[in-house]
Amino acid sequence: MSQSTTIQYKAPAAEVAASQRYKVRINGEPVFVYDSQGAGYAVLSAEGKVTVEIEDRDAAEAVVVRPLRHGIQPVRSGGVIRFEAEAPIKLSVEFDGHLREPLFIWINPLETEARPDPSDPSVRYFKGGEVHNPGEIVLSDGETVYIEEGAVVHGRISASDASNIAIRGRGILDGSLWRTAEAGSKKQLMMLLAGCLGVTIEGISVIDGPTWHVVPTGCTDVSITNVNILTYAGTGDGIDIVGCENVTVDNAFVRSKDDCIAIKAVDYFHPAGLHDVKNVRVTRSVFWNAEWGNALEIGYETRCASISEIEFSDCDVIRCEFEGYESGGTFTIHNGDRADVHNVLYNDIRVEDSQEKLIDIKVQYSQYSRDAERGQVRDIRFQDIAIVGGQLPVSIIRGYDGEHLIQQVEISNLTYMGEPLRTANEAKMVVELSKSKTIQFT
Repeated sequence: MSQSTTIQYKAPAAEVAASQRYKVRINGEPVFVYDSQGAGYAVLSAEGKVTVEIEDRDAAEAVVVRPLRHGIQPVRSGGVIRFEAEAPIKLSVEFDGHLREPLFIWINPLETEARPDPSDPSVRYFKGGEVHNPGEIVLSDGETVYIEEGAVVHGRISASDASNIAIRGRGILDGSLWRTAEAGSKKQLMMLLAGCLGVTIEGISVIDGPTWHVVPTGCTDVSITNVNILTYAGTGDGIDIVGCENVTVDNAFVRSKDDCIAIKAVDYFHPAGLHDVKNVRVTRSVFWNAEWGNALEIGYETRCASISEIEFSDCDVIRCEFEGYESGGTFTIHNGDRADVHNVLYNDIRVEDSQEKLIDIKVQYSQYSRDAERGQVRDIRFQDIAIVGGQLPVSIIRGYDGEHLIQQVEISNLTYMGEPLRTANEAKMVVELSKSKTIQFT
């Protein structure tokens, strides 16, 4: 491991709730552990070798650190759990199973871009060590929101038809107040950017919103980098990419009760959401999909002509929990409207615990459908997909009728616990209403 350089975040204001269960030290220095609805989480910036020490009030017996690919083996000594890691890194530390209040440790990259000037009129600057209550923050052309480390901002962010906007920092955008009865029955999105050109979202953590969290809608040229999302809301999607073109999601951590990533076209929030979707890349990220929804989803709302050039690569799906409504899964395309969904690649992805379906590709009519015409699904590739833990789940590939069949699905190097799965039977895959030789294993 390399030489360590660590920046500890500023301590938040005294009124911010701390975890009553966990205490964390990084390289011997205490790091504040925030309390959320169902987990503790710690955030800091570091580069190189770090030593993590955790004190667990409940003295759990079993400890697992995910993603498993890091090979981290915690050691217990005198009531303290210790391990080393190479930062930056995003970890889920689970105690006596995943249902008992995990601890998330998000060690972000060091900031390389200069911080904006707080006195600049185009900058909304939220200082660290303070709690801020701005309500809705509306961005216009060229404006920046900067949330400093140690800042907790109770609010949400929106923009409409704006160009060259940025949301940056290492602080927290907290939606817990929007979930209270006083906030009313309307479910507020944490971040709705509609019809925008040139969007940068970098470094912040978005926590405990009432519904969808990061939602670019009808946008072009969007960069979402090093963002952490944590929610236990029933319809709490992580990142919804709606009617957008040229979007990158890189180095994200998403723990959501509903879809982690959802790519769709719908006008729920802005007419621009009905645009075609093209050129979306999700890479180097960690996903935990809880009881509802899917991990990596395209659909259900696909109300556009085309959704294409989609890539998910070099990601870890550490949890895809059981939903029980026959729609949940890890890799899912649910084409519920008229779109031609094509040229989709899933590459180099590790799946640690998939309790619902592994692959679920369907052309269908659903409760979310509005188009009279059904769409198409074709040219879908899976390569280097490794199921490294849990049971081997079933997969379903199903067309709608003779005019709307699944076409050209290629599966290359699919493995379960290191063993190759070379046929649909070995992969527990059910194929219906698809053209002959649609599924090709190589």
